[in-house]
Amino acid sequence: MIDVGGLRNGIKLGQVSRNWTSGSLRDFIKSTFPCTNVLSDHVKLERLFTARNIERVADIQVIWTSNLADHLQLEDDDTKVRLFSHASFLELQRQCDLFPAGFIDETLQTLSLLLPSNDKKTVAWFRREQRRNLNDEFIDGKAITSRPLSMKERQIDNFEFWHDRLVMLKQAFDEADPKTSDRRKPVQWFNFWFAIALVVGLTFFFGLVQSIEGGIQVYKAYYPS
Repeated sequence: MIDVGGLRNGIKLGQVSRNWTSGSLRDFIKSTFPCTNVLSDHVKLERLFTARNIERVADIQVIWTSNLADHLQLEDDDTKVRLFSHASFLELQRQCDLFPAGFIDETLQTLSLLLPSNDKKTVAWFRREQRRNLNDEFIDGKAITSRPLSMKERQIDNFEFWHDRLVMLKQAFDEADPKTSDRRKPVQWFNFWFAIALVVGLTFFFGLVQSIEGGIQVYKAYYPS
């Protein structure tokens, strides 16, 4: 599903308009979705890296799109990301060879990564998104029915076509301002709450000491030795 319109032979791919002027449709699609393994891949795709947490923790709004070329595209200074939910369409494409080899399976894996079917909170969030978008963008319910990825399958090296967009999205996720519900980095999360508990505890302790000292002074004022 790719936006088509505008001038004759004009095809709009996400935010970029391209013209199909020569070659076969298969060649044009192949040039549109090349392998993009350029950016440094020192990122980990933890189980916390879900579409729900991208919104809840990193405050990056998920925008659903029917344009496959917009999938995983960050926008507006990394405050929005577009997700292509049409898993039914992708599975149908397995019966033809228009897309590059491995592209369809990898795209479905990105949905399994961000919409794990074994995460109850993500499933509930996804169903709310479906209801909220009833009159706007259709969200394919099949997007959240795939088998969750194993730890081995979650390695960034397994992604070739969506590699760079996943790297950029994960970096934006990791670099977002932390919230009290943020457990992306357990050590920092523990230190944050430990510091708060320490401050509260010390405040209470010194307040108690001052109260006791005040009580002793009052007692001595009435009963001098």
